[in-house]
Amino acid sequence: MKKRFILLIIFIIFAISLVTFFLILNYLDPYEYKITAILSIITTFILWVSTFLTLLIYFIKKIYYRGRVYVYHVLSSFRQWFFISLFFVSIVFFNILWASLLLTWFLLFILLTFLELFIQNLEK
Repeated sequence: MKKRFILLIIFIIFAISLVTFFLILNYLDPYEYKITAILSIITTFILWVSTFLTLLIYFIKKIYYRGRVYVYHVLSSFRQWFFISLFFVSIVFFNILWASLLLTWFLLFILLTFLELFIQNLEK
């Protein structure tokens, strides 16, 4: 029951972030409210991508493991896709700031990888 409840919450976050993303794109004037528009678009995009890919990977894992998928599989998938979507949004942000170097991308990747390994180590 706990796994279904978590999947329901992830699906609700997916639906709300998708609707919010398109509402922000259609109705928020980015020239008048620049900071609000950028932060809300980044937040909803990260949540939308990470929840969508979490649900997708959950169903792939369910097929691969023949139905033996537990709560920690779902939570680890969500965390990993959150870090990956944060990485890609940060790359776009670095390009906007004209700080687009391969070294900054590599350092951010290493930082997020170490953060993920640290969290995995804390869980065990």
